[in-house]
Amino acid sequence: MAKKKKQVRNKARDVFTDYYRTNKQYSQENRQRQEEEGVKSKGLKNLSYTEKTYIVIIVLGLIGIFVKYVILR
Repeated sequence: MAKKKKQVRNKARDVFTDYYRTNKQYSQENRQRQEEEGVKSKGLKNLSYTEKTYIVIIVLGLIGIFVKYVILR
């Protein structure tokens, strides 16, 4: 009789994906509501707090890569 493999759960991934999906849905509803009210999007001013945080993290990462491979070479 073959032994069943134990199904491994990645709880951290589940938490992050749930947070991501919830935030994405909230952002879509918020933007749709703003469009219905006639509010025009104004580039980076219309981004949510988490989207701005993601942009800052990406920019800092790119600066770090630039420093590591270009300046400290």
